[in-house]
Order: sequence, then structure tokens, then C-alpha cells
Amino acid sequence: MTAQTPWAESYGVARISWQSDSPGARMTVVSTYALDAAVASTPLGDGVHRVAVTTDWNTANGTPNGGYILALVLNAVLQEAAEPDPLSIAITYFRPAQAGDAEIRVRQVRAGRRVSTYDALVVQGDKEVAHAVVSTHDWDQAGAVTNTPHGAPEMPKPEACADLTTVIPGGMVPILDRYTYRAAAIPGWLEGSPSGTTESLCWIRTSDARPVDAMLAGAMTDAFPPVTAEIGHLASATIQLTVHFRRRPETTWALGHVVTRHVIDGYADEDVELWDEQGRLIAQSRQLAILAG
Repeated sequence: MTAQTPWAESYGVARISWQSDSPGARMTVVSTYALDAAVASTPLGDGVHRVAVTTDWNTANGTPNGGYILALVLNAVLQEAAEPDPLSIAITYFRPAQAGDAEIRVRQVRAGRRVSTYDALVVQGDKEVAHAVVSTHDWDQAGAVTNTPHGAPEMPKPEACADLTTVIPGGMVPILDRYTYRAAAIPGWLEGSPSGTTESLCWIRTSDARPVDAMLAGAMTDAFPPVTAEIGHLASATIQLTVHFRRRPETTWALGHVVTRHVIDGYADEDVELWDEQGRLIAQSRQLAILAG
């Protein structure tokens, strides 16, 4: 049976289907958002999920973005986890993924009282592509101690910022078409005058205005144009990426504070803080990447 409802349409849900003639009736929600279609998986049993890697999230290297691969993994892990929320993910990329079928093999390492741990292996053919360790928990059962002396950076609201999509050529890099970016001013590298400063503040939203959840927040931490573009290096490949999730997001726009502090022998670090529209920290990440060229 399939149904469409006004509330479903308002949340980007194309249809709701369920089978009610079985003892355990199951409901499937099919989203119209691009990311949800791109990470959709088929459970095969024993923690194995079949996915289809798409080129729609490719980077300047012509390979799938690391944040997109992270979202594929999170989607599979959360289907296996007893807890509803990811707390952290540390993913190491062995080689670039390729467009086409892949398997994500999820295994529970430990079931804890508050935090459980899973590992996940992304495999294409006979090649291991990436490995992740994911911690899950339930924000409703989290502790009460909070101390946040460092607030969100000062930044005009998205509607008061420059729309970078007006200066980024469509189709130049597929992943840049999946997001909308707003900044206080056009970055120097986009105007042909790199500033030499590897730090940026930029609002980000999916191009189809998908509400941010943990899966999207994880993808967003690797979705900003690399600030190394300000020293003449746009293309890079992520070697390792760790994301810490700090709350359940309730936002559509997110503010990214992106900093590369050290580029040494072609390897660059990148730290990202992701803030919601109310100035609350959503996620933090750190990655190590190798610069192309």
C-alpha cells in the first residue's frame, strides 16, 4: 500500500509505503532529497548493505567526495544500531571509490550502557575502499553538564551574504552543484586572486534545502571548497576524517568555520566547526588530505 500526505510532502517525502498483512508491519519512507537517494541501501542480512555509488558527488579529482562516502557509511550503520544518534565517526580512505555497486559491511564491536561501537568496511569488487569506526548513543539519554565559552563566529545571515553559486561555474565540480554556499565576500581564489589565508567562514545548505541531520552534517564537514585553494591548490584527496557530533541538528543552513593550519610536504590538515542558524555547535571535524599536483 502506498500513501501520500501533506506532512510527508512538506518534509520532502515522496511516498510512504507499508505492508500491513504481515505480523511485523514495516513502513518505508522514500525521500525526494538528493542525498537520501544517493545513500539509499538494500540490507542483505548479517550487517551487509548494498549501495550504488554515484558520480553526482564527485570532487575536482573526478572521484566521489569523502563526506559522501561517510554519509553512505553512517546511513548503513544507523540501520544496524540500537541507538538513534551517531556520536563520532573516524573513517580512513584506502583508495578512491568508483561509480557503481558497493557493499558496506557493518559489525557491532561493543554494546555499551550509553555508547555503542560499530565498525564498517566499504568494499567494491575485491577491493576495500574505506574503513570506519562509529560510536552511537541517544541524545535523549545524554548527560546535563554543558560549558561552551567559545561561541559561533560573527557572520551575517545567509540572506545578507554573497551567493557563491553565482560565481562557481555550474558543472565545474559536481559536488559544488549539490550545495549552496554563502559568504560575507567572494573568496579571492574564485576571483583569480588567491588570498594566501587558509581560513574561511561560509554558510552551506544543500541545493534542495534538505534539513540538516547528523548524516548530512557529517557530509557537510567535507563539502566546503578546500581553503588550500587560497594558496593555489583546489584539488585534494582525504586520507582520514574524524567527525564529532555535538547535538541533534535543527537547521537548514549551517555555518562552517574552516581552517587549514599546516601544509607540510603536500599533506594538509583541515579543521571544521559546523554551527546552526541559532549559533549552536552541530559538529566538529578534522581531516588529513593529500594535495593534488
